[in-house]
Formats: sequence, structure tokens, C-alpha cells
Amino acid sequence: MEPEALSLLRASGISVPQYVVVHSKKQAVDAAKSLGWPVVMKAVSPDILHKSDVGGVVLNVQKDREVSEAFARLSSLEGPSRRIEGILVCPFQAQEVEVSVGMVRDSQFGPVITFGLGGIWIEILQDMAYGIAPLSYEEAEDMLQSIRARSILAGTRGRKPADTRALCELLVLLSNMVLEETAIQEIDLNPVFPLETGYFIADARIII
Repeated sequence: MEPEALSLLRASGISVPQYVVVHSKKQAVDAAKSLGWPVVMKAVSPDILHKSDVGGVVLNVQKDREVSEAFARLSSLEGPSRRIEGILVCPFQAQEVEVSVGMVRDSQFGPVITFGLGGIWIEILQDMAYGIAPLSYEEAEDMLQSIRARSILAGTRGRKPADTRALCELLVLLSNMVLEETAIQEIDLNPVFPLETGYFIADARIII
């Protein structure tokens, strides 16, 4: 589940957003106030692989009342074949550029690190770069430079350039993590928002 994935990433030195898992409307409101407005709220369930497909994510929540409404909506997703084990609350980060970072464990090459455009564009454009773990920093740089959409990271039409150093370090840290954690079969960090300083992992999925 996402809290477990975020905890594992953090333990490996990867920067993840602050988050709180809550089990009541009051806890959710208190968490939102503590984290700072606006927030994102997500259903935490071992039975949901893609939360957005079932309405398991509420974005840009800005008021106490909206928190209570989102908590009720997400909790209502529970049913005979779907457990809801809590609601994750984390800061909301608005961003136009989305990238995807991941790993698939290949039977021949071992852990293969992936990088490309994220969100819906990962399936539409399929603009991806691949590297075999362990990655050096230079190999991570080559991955960033090899996608067709690399100019987006450099900043266009008034946008500030992304912190490509941080993205390269993310790829290296991820490659080190999957070499140590051999039970991990697949990682999907999508979307990841490249920021002017650092990055923001908006969703994390790890399959073991």
C-alpha cells in the first residue's frame, strides 16, 4: 500500500512528501491543518491498484468541510471485495510537468530502471528511457537526455528548468534500493513532479 511504499522509499534516502494516515473525519481535519492547505486525500487499500480508476483520490482539498466530505466519499468505497484501511492525507502540489520513474525486474537483465513523461502521457507517447541497475550518476544523466521530451525539463515558455540533478539522484537511489530489496518486482512512481528545487512524488506503487 502507498504508506508502506513511501516508508520504504524514505528509508532508502529518497525524498517523499509528508503524509498522515487517518481513520476519522476529525483526524483528517487535524492532519490537513498540520500539513498545511491544500491537501490530497487518498484511499489506502490492499485491494486497489490504481486509485484514480475507482475515485480513490480527492485533489486540492482546501477547507475543513471539504476534508469531511472527501473522507466520507473515500470511506464509502469499502465493500465486500474492497477493504479501506485508512485515508492518506498529504500536501497538494500543483504542477504542469509530470514524469514517471520506475523499475521492472527482468529475468535476463535484472532490475531495469525506467524514466519518461508521466501521467497519461506515459501510455500515449511511450517516451521512455531504460537503464540497468546499478546506475551511475552519469548513466542517469544519459537517461534524462535520451527521452524525446527532454526539452520540457529544461524549461519552456517561461517555465523554470527542473532540478535535473535531483532527478538523477532519484534514479541512482532507486537503483541501489532495488539491488538491496530483491523481493521488489516492480516500482511505479507516477506522477513525479520535477520542481525547480527537488521533486515531488505524487503517487508510489511497489509490487513484491
